[in-house]
Amino acid sequence: MRVGVYFDDVTPEKGGASSILRTIEDELKKVRKQYDIVICFNGGLKYPYKSDRDGMTYINVDRIRYRSIPKMFFKNVHNSIRNTALRFFYHNPRIYRESYMDYLAEKENIDIFWFTYPANVDLTTPFIYTIWDIGHRIMPAFPDTTKPMYRWNGHEEQCSRMLAKASFILTGNETGKKEILDNYSVIADKIRIVPFPVTFFCYGEEQKPKFELPDRYFFYPAQFWPHKNHICIVKAIASLRKDYNINAHVMFTGSDKGNKSYIIDMADKLGVSDLIHFTGFVSYEEMKYLYTHAVGMIFASLMGPNNIPPIEATYLDCPVIITDIPGHKEQMGSGALYFNGYEEHELAKQMMYLLDDDNRSIALDNQKANKELFTNYQYADEIISILKEFEKMAMTWKDL
Repeated sequence: MRVGVYFDDVTPEKGGASSILRTIEDELKKVRKQYDIVICFNGGLKYPYKSDRDGMTYINVDRIRYRSIPKMFFKNVHNSIRNTALRFFYHNPRIYRESYMDYLAEKENIDIFWFTYPANVDLTTPFIYTIWDIGHRIMPAFPDTTKPMYRWNGHEEQCSRMLAKASFILTGNETGKKEILDNYSVIADKIRIVPFPVTFFCYGEEQKPKFELPDRYFFYPAQFWPHKNHICIVKAIASLRKDYNINAHVMFTGSDKGNKSYIIDMADKLGVSDLIHFTGFVSYEEMKYLYTHAVGMIFASLMGPNNIPPIEATYLDCPVIITDIPGHKEQMGSGALYFNGYEEHELAKQMMYLLDDDNRSIALDNQKANKELFTNYQYADEIISILKEFEKMAMTWKDL
């Protein structure tokens, strides 16, 4: 059976999405022992249509998208006439349209696609769909889910259509499954719980960053979206300085998504600009160093249902302070320190707790069970199990 594994146009600057997709790419080396894997990606005109690397075939989907434009144009003109006639004679809005993904599946004999990220495409070929979150439904007040207006509408149309048509849906935990079922008309049996694996760079070398580091610091790896809630950390640091005369430094990595200037302004207004360090983009080796030398990793995000940095921190023996949303509690259990994401004083107390070396050792002991769980988790086995389910279905209409 041939599986088309679809990646986005991923670069390291895209943050967590990039690192987890790179990790999945490594996991595919285990899956290909049982299935023929073709990696599909959006490479524009920079890359050829087909190439080989490390024994796997890579297909630049943009190439077939561009090539199929004339064919799709004429077929869709024909389909428009057909659709109009169907509406007139049958009073039924039947819609026929062509899909470049179906062209690709036919051309490359792909039996099923696996979208490793929340893609938005048209196709009739069976597919597995990965959904990271439905933040636009859970947190519609936040500008990063609703502004501009087309963003919310686009997310909603995408989720409604892709979740309904997917043969299988992948989400990170039971909280994620519940959120999907609470918000969309989806059959529960086709949702599979597949947590994130340990990110690939955790197994590699570390390198001290070129920029200067404080002797002791907290670490938050997140892009500057409003829902990432950097402001709570800034306020907590201001509280520690004002109320307890404690100067706690924090390292912020990640690219600006529109909220960084606000965080800089608030740090200046609260008098803690000297304690807030904006590193910009860092390499994977530097990222690992920041984890392994931090007092703790603060994960202030208000959006779940689960996230990647808490796994990385746990594996790298960095204590975790995290928001107390249901998905995070399910993901981390007793292996983290929790705080209400809107209450900076709660965060300040947890930071103060970790600044004591004995307390930090206790926190690390409490993370050991999670570290063992994350280390022994076999992500590839979960994917193989799902593919075997589909293989049984597919053999009712074709010989695999």
